[in-house]
Amino acid sequence: MSPHPLRPLKQAAQFLLGVPTDGINPALDRMLELAQATPLCFVAVAGPGAGDAMCQLWRRGYQRVEAARRATCGAADERSDVLLVIDCASAHDARAVVAATYTMLRPGGTLVVDASALLDEAPRRALAEGLRELGLDVQPQAHLGAEILATRPFSNRKAA
Repeated sequence: MSPHPLRPLKQAAQFLLGVPTDGINPALDRMLELAQATPLCFVAVAGPGAGDAMCQLWRRGYQRVEAARRATCGAADERSDVLLVIDCASAHDARAVVAATYTMLRPGGTLVVDASALLDEAPRRALAEGLRELGLDVQPQAHLGAEILATRPFSNRKAA
């Protein structure tokens, strides 16, 4: 679901008018910048906005992009440099998506969660704490931003 009801109409109008559409997703722009991702990175995208994000990434020259729903086999584990979780409506939903997919990240890989739908500090703080419980390294003040950055440590620790 789009964060704003008129977003699809705006995107359609931009497309029909020939306006460049590469920069129309500011959240994705911020997430890529925060992760320091380049088109050489192996990027996994999860969450309700994964399809739109994948299309945008392909248009931007990212060749190694995949949708992530659940890490299910050893071949899928620890291959991604970056995992982007986009458009989750609640902290619980975002944590569930991360819990199902974070093993796709290589040790030292970067996770960025779009927390822009969480308008209050309490759900963002709960999400950051939930990421820590999964064994991810999260900065102490990460809950203050629209996106939460975490990394998968090189050790194999896993709390839940």
